[in-house]
Amino acid sequence: MSKTDEISFEENVSIGDFKLFVSVKGSSNAKYSVIFESGGGGTSKDWEKVRNLLPSSIRTVTYDRAGSGKSGKGPLPRTMRQEVFELHELLKKIYLKGPYILVGQSLGGLLTRLYTEQYGNDVIGLVLVDPTHESSMLGSMRYNGWVRLREKAEGKTIPKPQIEKPVAMGYDSTADYLAEEFQALYLSRIKKPQALGNRPLIILGAGLAKQPPGTPDEQWQAIRKEKEEQKRGLTSLSSNSKFILDPQSGHNIQYDNPAIVANAIESIIKAIDLKQKIE
Repeated sequence: MSKTDEISFEENVSIGDFKLFVSVKGSSNAKYSVIFESGGGGTSKDWEKVRNLLPSSIRTVTYDRAGSGKSGKGPLPRTMRQEVFELHELLKKIYLKGPYILVGQSLGGLLTRLYTEQYGNDVIGLVLVDPTHESSMLGSMRYNGWVRLREKAEGKTIPKPQIEKPVAMGYDSTADYLAEEFQALYLSRIKKPQALGNRPLIILGAGLAKQPPGTPDEQWQAIRKEKEEQKRGLTSLSSNSKFILDPQSGHNIQYDNPAIVANAIESIIKAIDLKQKIE
């Protein structure tokens, strides 16, 4: 690839009355854009090691969600629907058309699935990096222990995404709709088990999950076993899928073993290009 084919830019892009930081690198002639979605509390920096392992012929996109990294604060309430809406708006603002390959870690795995559900026409493949599962047991300070968050849903209506900061009438800007969103994803998957169709899908699972302080051994082993089974179960989302357990990595696989993430991305691209099953 010649230097003239390369694109590389970083900027803060206006989305309504706030800005999102985005970084784009790779070939201007690439057939696909690989878009990275960080976990909760993560930033675009989380993907630097993975990006550096990918050939420059692959165009990559990282960004900071509203309120994290170099991005400004977005409208309240901060729902997952709001965040995938903002990503969709960001891609339009920088004139980056699909097709897209989405890579999401932890909570970012749920966000990539939700993005595909909402705006899936341009999504042709996914890599889920030790993804959060909507039925997982999660450690919660709010509930003072382990909880299956979707079971805490109270039936609140999830607000529609908005581009301006004023809060939509009738909604509490401080309310937490995460339980409702987990439950909505759960019900959506029950209704449509193979939601991703035949899109190539790779799920990477962490083999070195650390036992949280204060969690009894027996309880942790049961939780850990369930989490692995749930991640393996996500292969049912697509008829062209694969689960890989990485014994070298903890939850942040993109830091512990970036090569396995880069290899998964290239495997997705190969499956798309050759119209074949993932190897």
